[in-house]
Amino acid sequence: MVSDLLEDEQADVDVLPPGVTLLHGQYMIESYLVRGGFGVTYLARDSLERQVVIKECFPATISCRVGDEVRPVTPEQSRQYSSILRHFLREARRLARLDHPNIVGVHQVFEENNTAYMALDYVEGDDLLTVSEETPDRLTPALIRRLLETALHSVHYIHAEGILHRDISPDNFLIEPNDTLTLIDFGAAREQAGRESRALSALLAVKDGYSPHEFYMADVSQFACSDLYSLGATFYHLITGEAPPHSQDRLAALAANSSDPYVPLMDKAAGYDRAFLATIDKSLAVLPKDRMQTAEEWLDALHSETAARAPEMTMVLGSDLRREISRLVEDTNKKMTPGKPGDSKQTRRSARAADKLRERARHVPRQPVDIFGNPIDDIEAWLQDQDGRVQARVNACLMEENTARAEEEAAAKNRRHGLFARSLTALRITRSTAV
Repeated sequence: MVSDLLEDEQADVDVLPPGVTLLHGQYMIESYLVRGGFGVTYLARDSLERQVVIKECFPATISCRVGDEVRPVTPEQSRQYSSILRHFLREARRLARLDHPNIVGVHQVFEENNTAYMALDYVEGDDLLTVSEETPDRLTPALIRRLLETALHSVHYIHAEGILHRDISPDNFLIEPNDTLTLIDFGAAREQAGRESRALSALLAVKDGYSPHEFYMADVSQFACSDLYSLGATFYHLITGEAPPHSQDRLAALAANSSDPYVPLMDKAAGYDRAFLATIDKSLAVLPKDRMQTAEEWLDALHSETAARAPEMTMVLGSDLRREISRLVEDTNKKMTPGKPGDSKQTRRSARAADKLRERARHVPRQPVDIFGNPIDDIEAWLQDQDGRVQARVNACLMEENTARAEEEAAAKNRRHGLFARSLTALRITRSTAV
């Protein structure tokens, strides 16, 4: 029954059957995986018996398969099909130049069957959409934060290479069993391009809920923050279990001076730091100018939010740490039992040493001391005194630096005045000589 359903599904999407070979036997198709508007993805095996992923350029709306060949549905669509094929090859070769541990690697790019193919790394794991639907408990707040930082580093890398991904969504991130995240599917990626490329991108890669409104329009500029909108929508989904409202609806509400249908994460997600959620909310602003502008800016905001929490953690530790350490030491000592001395000389020496230590301990006052052995009567006052001493040393260092800087500035000013005086003297001499 299941095999019949799989065969029916494969027949419906017009895919290559298992056993078909590509590139003169270099790759053999094992099974169909998934298809998008831009192409079909297969699980395959190479000539060295390694599993790989093969992506085939197959724009479903304008092409069909005749035998193993991909052809335009009508002669009138030949020009558009050729443009899409060139776009696929250009982006595949650009992706092949990328080298990042969290971006899928490309082994080969080749043409066959009147279309083009990419051979990609096989990544063992599930996409984030599947994980969020089937095992949502795996996505803890701590893991989601770590995944977002990893994703931002990946996006920062491709943006530094001049590439927009344009198809960031939960199903285009794979997560391995060890929680390693990999960004995949660059079929819609593009650099700064002409009108034709923008039109193709708008046609082939728009996902409601994840795409910003500028992705729907061919003649509107797209920015790094456009990818960041999609990334924010992806993590909105992971946190809430659903995609945010359609960006076109949000834009229409803004134009009509109506309320935004988007509900901020800060108002609906529990168990997360509000400052962390605020960074996602900002990335999902309707207008590009109001969003996070770069992945680097977003990472800085996350790190600043972490640093802002550090003083609170330090205060908690500072107030409780000494009592906690004392309690642990006391509990440990209570559970320790003295060993019975044996007959060996080493054991007898150890027992005598222990007796001496116990004898000394009876004469040591039960009072804290500093590193020089001086008794401390008031721990809080002693700590404040130590803090004051440290601050005094810091202030002294700052004063020395400020004095040195002032002296350097004064010396530079004197040099400028001396140069001006010499120039003025030379000018007077020149004038007197002329007279």
